[in-house]
Amino acid sequence: MLLKLKRIMEIVICSAVGVYLGRIIWIWIDYRNNPGIYALYSAPWYTQIIISSVISGLIIFIELILYLFIRYKIKKDKNLSKGDFEYETS
Repeated sequence: MLLKLKRIMEIVICSAVGVYLGRIIWIWIDYRNNPGIYALYSAPWYTQIIISSVISGLIIFIELILYLFIRYKIKKDKNLSKGDFEYETS
């Protein structure tokens, strides 16, 4: 079950990175094709890229934390199934 969840998290992380890169490329191409529209805005044209970067960075960071936790649990379960039990020492 954890292996399937790990694979799903890998797909979700790669999808989030792909959506982020696609959005940045789209904004850049739109700016190159329509610079007059962006000249009307009070903020620079790359403001949308900065906002997208911050939001995407937070989402990808949270996904990476979940992915690392799942990977940790898988390794812990494999060690326990091999018979490498952790003993408490006083």
